[in-house]
Amino acid sequence: MTYPQWWERLVAGIVDGVILAVVQIILAFIFIAAAGPIAGGLVAMLLTTAIVVGYKVFFESGTWQATPGKMAFGLKVSDATGARAPMQQVFMRTWPWWLGLIQILGYLLFLPTVFSVLLLLAYIAIFVTFFVDPQGRCIHDKTANLHVIKAGKGMIAQ
Repeated sequence: MTYPQWWERLVAGIVDGVILAVVQIILAFIFIAAAGPIAGGLVAMLLTTAIVVGYKVFFESGTWQATPGKMAFGLKVSDATGARAPMQQVFMRTWPWWLGLIQILGYLLFLPTVFSVLLLLAYIAIFVTFFVDPQGRCIHDKTANLHVIKAGKGMIAQ
């Protein structure tokens, strides 16, 4: 198996993040306008988490084996043999995105900035685990026993 460079995974994640941020902003506007900043914000956070997890599971366990960001770089999520990963394993791989629910606790305790900073630090720590493994597998890849591999040229990187 050929593994991607760290920057390919990072930029692929940024591409997916931009796509999902648009959805998150739209949901936030809708629910905050309808239910106010606290209740609407909490509902938007719950829905956003579900959408992010669903997005990753749909694309990474489906025919493409990759989110649009990963497709742009020719990356795929696979099991140890290079085959398509089962939905349950891909779902297990999404645990870092569930951490976003920590922000709800921050809102309930009226400390959203503190919890946002803690969440950012947690995400940085998860990304740094890429550099610990010689194959460039992050901790969420290992916990699900999955691999992100270079499977083709992609649209951006060779």
